[in-house]
Formats: sequence, C-alpha cells, structure tokens
Amino acid sequence: MVRLWKWLPGERSTIEQENDVALAIAAVSNAFAVFLIDTFTTIESAVAVFYVIIMLVAADFLSRLGILAAAAMCAALCVTSFFLSHGIDNDLATFLRLVGSLSALIITTALLFKNETSRLALLASHNRTRSSEYRYRSIFKQSGIALWEQDLTALNALLEDLRSNGVADLCAYSRANPDFAKTCTEAIRTVAVNDAALEILGSIAHEQALGPISRFIPHDCPSLFGFVNAFFHGQRRFESKGRIRNFHGKESVILMAVEFPEDQSGLDRIVIGLVDITEREAAQATMMAAQAELARASRASAVGALSASLAHELNQPLGALLMNAQACLRWLNRNPPDLNAAIRAAERTMRDGERASQIVKTTKAMLSRTPIASEKVDLLELVEETRTLLEYEIERQNVSIDLMSPPNLPPANASKSELQQVLINLITNAMQAMEEAGSRVRRISVRLSTSDTGFVVMSVSDTGPGLSSEAIENVFEPYFTTKPFGMGMGLAICKSTVESRGGKLSVKNNDNSGATFEIALPVESEGRLTRMYDVPQMVARIG
Repeated sequence: MVRLWKWLPGERSTIEQENDVALAIAAVSNAFAVFLIDTFTTIESAVAVFYVIIMLVAADFLSRLGILAAAAMCAALCVTSFFLSHGIDNDLATFLRLVGSLSALIITTALLFKNETSRLALLASHNRTRSSEYRYRSIFKQSGIALWEQDLTALNALLEDLRSNGVADLCAYSRANPDFAKTCTEAIRTVAVNDAALEILGSIAHEQALGPISRFIPHDCPSLFGFVNAFFHGQRRFESKGRIRNFHGKESVILMAVEFPEDQSGLDRIVIGLVDITEREAAQATMMAAQAELARASRASAVGALSASLAHELNQPLGALLMNAQACLRWLNRNPPDLNAAIRAAERTMRDGERASQIVKTTKAMLSRTPIASEKVDLLELVEETRTLLEYEIERQNVSIDLMSPPNLPPANASKSELQQVLINLITNAMQAMEEAGSRVRRISVRLSTSDTGFVVMSVSDTGPGLSSEAIENVFEPYFTTKPFGMGMGLAICKSTVESRGGKLSVKNNDNSGATFEIALPVESEGRLTRMYDVPQMVARIG
C-alpha cells in the first residue's frame, strides 16, 4: 500500500491531524510562492534554495515516499522556473544557481530520508521493547511463583560508600555495626509485586506492599545478610532459605532466589523469586521427630530381641541345671546315699552351669562388639558332646539319636560354643515336636557329610509330624512359633549364627514323616571374625 503520510489512520489525534493538514497546505502554498517569485521576478539570488525550507516543514508529516515525492515536485518547480524565466540561452552564473538549488534539494532530501529511516528503526525498537515489557509484565503478574521487584540503587550507593572507605570484609563490618542490617532493610525498596507475592505478604493490596522491605524481612534474618553480602561481592546469583513476616505479623519460611544484573543499569528493578516452604519445613520437622521416635523404638526393639534371645538361650541350660541339682539331692537323700550317681549329677550340673556362663559371655561379647574368633570344629566330637549334655532329656523322653559320619571328615570353620548351641536348639526342638505329636517312634538322625562346594554339612532329622507350608516359609522369622508358649527366637538365632560364619541353615519336610534341618559350614576360614549374631540384622528382620 502506497502511503505518503507518516502516520497511519488512528495513530494521531484529531488536533494533530488538523495540524498536519495545515502544515501541508502551508508547505504547498509556500512552494508555489517560491515558484512565482523565482519565475516572475528579476531577483538574481538562488531563490529556489527556499524549497529546502519547504522540505523541512513537509518532513514532519510525510513518509519516506512522501519526502521523495515532495523533493521531486520542488525540483520540477525549480527546473520549470529556470526555463520559463531564462529560456535555453542563459549564462553560466544562472545555470550554477540552478545546480546549487538542486544540490541543496538533493542533500536535504537524503538527510531527511536518512532521518526518517532512523526514526522508523527507533520506533520499531521502541515497539519491540514495549512488547517485551508487556510480555514480562504479563508473566510477572500471572506467574504462580511469588515475584518481588526491588530497587537496589540506594543499597548500591550505601555499599559503594563502604568500599570507598576501605571496607572489604562485610561480615566484620556488620559485627562491629549492629544497626547495619536494619539500614540495609531500609535501603531496599519494593517497587512491584505479583499476586502470588501478595498472598505470601498477607493477601494485601498492591500499594501496601510497596516501600522498604524492613516491614517484611526481619533485620536479623541470616538470608538478608547473605543477600547483601552476595551483592557486595559481585556474585551473579543468590539462593537461600529465610524468614518473612507478612503484613499481619505472621512469620513464614521462604526459599528465595535472585540473579543480579551485570551492570548497574538494571538495579532499579531486581526480581526476587519467593517460594513459601513453611508447610514443607513443618512436615520435615514432623518427619525428623518421627525418625527420632523410630530410632527409640528400634533401640527398644533391639533390647527386646536381645532379652528374648538371651532368655531362650539360658532357658535350656538353667532348666537342665535345676533338674540335675534335684537329681543330685535325691541320690544323696537315699539310704544309703548313691554317691556315684550323685557325683554324675553334680558333674552334669557343673557342665550346664558352664554352658549358661558361656552364653552370658557370648552375649557380652556381642554387646561390646568384641568379635568371636573362628576355630576348627570337629563335628563328630561336637555331636557326641552335645548328646552327652542332653543325656537326661534324651532318656526322659525315650529318644534315640543315630549318628552317621564318613571317615576323615574335615573340621568346620566356626565357633564351637555357637555351633553347639545351634545343635542343642535343633535337637531340643525335634524332641519337643515328637513329644507333642505323640510319635511312637522317636528317633533323631544326625548325618555328617561334605559337599562339592567346600562345605561340611550336618543334617538333623526327626520322626515327628513335620512342618506346615506356612511354617516352612516363616520358621526362621523372629517371633514366629508353632508352640503354644514358644518365644519364636530359637531358630532365628540359629540362622543368624550359622550365616555369621559364612554358612547356611535350611529346612525341608521328609518324605515319610518329620523334618530335616541342614547346616552347611565352610571348611576354610574366610579371614574374618564374626559375632554370635548381628543385632542390627535381627532388628531389621523383626521390624
């Protein structure tokens, strides 16, 4: 679209449009006046130069195309006037005046054209700036994140004054001048906020949020000094967690982030992003309290597990000790006393007492984190000693124990006292299962063997009722028991004890009747010392 006027319709007010029309009429009138004077008078000077004034007037309301059209018209009038007044035959001076007039027109037109081009470029840049500012303001107002615009010019002047006075350590200066933080809050002024920030500040009006931030940021807030110190040392970005006091005096915990400009031209509008994390901090405090309570409960659970395991371990030797002591008294109270039988009962009492003492020592070593060294254990000798220890119970319940072992069985790498306690638990459980089921044949078979993987295997089988599918799955879990008054700790302790030595404890039902517990222990030492059982592991399994 060809447009001679500088302004589009609607861009100028009615008065401005009327002024442009008046200037256009005046310019055209003056052009013809100059033409008439130049043509019909005998003035010898370059009257056509006055066309330049007309061009300067027309440039105020003509577009670049209009300026070219006006220049062409003035040049045409100038040439026409020359030929009408002087004809073809003229002297050199007259011709030079024409050339001078036309040159002045051409130079003026070029300058006006360049000026109009620059004006249009400046106008386009201004429009882009306005559009960018509009988009920024739209994002600023509609953002769900609280945005706080601050004017830092006064703060910058304050800090520049400190630099000029030789202050390099702002921390030391702040300690020496307690009112410095308050002065900073007075120097930082809010110039704009969006709706999300107004909500954090107490759902107030926009005008109420403007002014010094001292009304909202406590001067003793560490994040305030961190902000000022980062600005003082020329950091580009600052993030921190701090406190903000809203218009009604309620404090909230906020997460603030700001990016400082590279130069000082933008210090009058520094955008600070705010995120209210009060609820998150409260939830975190609640979680920490819950973790502390969980730690306390875990310690209580560990104590409970230890107490239960200790009670379970001591129950057998103490019960046997009591029965042997009673038997010793009975043999002594006979007439005449059977001293040999009493001596044997006393020896069993001493042996059971030593077992109880060993359990206490092992528990003490476990609590003091003193490792119990592994040793070479002769499993055949171990089974014989265990059968002797349980001799009274074996005879009382009419149980037979069969022992089968290959020749030259290698020793196991374990703790003898620990492994004997495991074997006692397995044999005792087997005897109790057969007694509760009323089994007519009560036989326990202990088989020793070796495996291809470098383990020695000890299996304990009984002729009892076997285990249910649920018991097979959970038999090694703490507190799981099939006994009416059982504690459910024995097999859990046995499994932890065997695994602490690098071994494995498993269970399966026999084809005919009863169940078989199998212990696999390494032959060679793995170069480590282990405890009887790991309390944290037990607690983890319990919890």
